[in-house]
Amino acid sequence: KQLAVVLSKDGSSQLYVVNADGSGVTRMATSPGIDTEPRWSPDGQFIYFTSDRGGSPQIYRIPTSGAGAGAERVTFEGSYNVTPRLSPDGKSMAYITRNGGRFQLALMDLASKQTQILTDSTKDESPSFAPNGRMILYATEIGGRGVLAAVSSDGRVKQKLSVQAA
Repeated sequence: KQLAVVLSKDGSSQLYVVNADGSGVTRMATSPGIDTEPRWSPDGQFIYFTSDRGGSPQIYRIPTSGAGAGAERVTFEGSYNVTPRLSPDGKSMAYITRNGGRFQLALMDLASKQTQILTDSTKDESPSFAPNGRMILYATEIGGRGVLAAVSSDGRVKQKLSVQAA
């Protein structure tokens, strides 16, 4: 029924919610920084997004119950955390973190804030949970080639997904 979008109405990218028919555009937050990559929580109570409002890209969330409510910072480890993706049960969040110059897939338990790096690659991006929440698909680079890969949410199972040449 609603979309979380980023609009640049006054020159900076800001977070809005709009009805599916285009009506009811509501600004969710005001920030001197760039807000981007909005994603609804599975229960619809929050919108998670990336913002550099604190000086470097971090992940924040804002309640959907009312525009003007304050955004709450979610990630604190490291200076670069982007692309929030919530698990289907809403208990954990996958995201990309810069770790020692490498862009890796991380998973945070939202209740405890405990974070685990799930991959050992260097150019991970675009995480997406499987519907059952047990695997996370992501794009990465292996041997100079872009590939799709998957890792279990506990980090134990890792696999590169390949397509047979026709």
